[in-house]
Amino acid sequence: MKPLTILADVPHLDRASRAEQFRRVAGMLDAQSLAVATMVAGEAEAQTELIFSVDDAVRLAERVLAGDPRARTQPGLARILSATACVLFRVAQQAGAIQSMEIFDGDDANAGHLDDQQEAGGDEGAGD
Repeated sequence: MKPLTILADVPHLDRASRAEQFRRVAGMLDAQSLAVATMVAGEAEAQTELIFSVDDAVRLAERVLAGDPRARTQPGLARILSATACVLFRVAQQAGAIQSMEIFDGDDANAGHLDDQQEAGGDEGAGD
């Protein structure tokens, strides 16, 4: 694999034992390509899961927002969009375009749960 500038690094937990088995990382391969990969603890080389362009990720996100049912079944959709959001947030943060988000500490009355959010507008269907 080409060198990856890691911008998101999270533990993957085994649901049964709750133990960390490996880490999933996301980052930039170059100015236009992003990658999602896994790393075993103690190893320096990652195993690539997905490589995609920023342009492809934007087009996919736009199609999902537009309600395209085929886009919602795209293999790897959640990882592509999640990795893109994490990587672009970190790049914008490093560039000074945005400040760090405040971490929820459990004392806030509005924790972002669905029952705390406003209802969707009339133009949105149940599947949107």
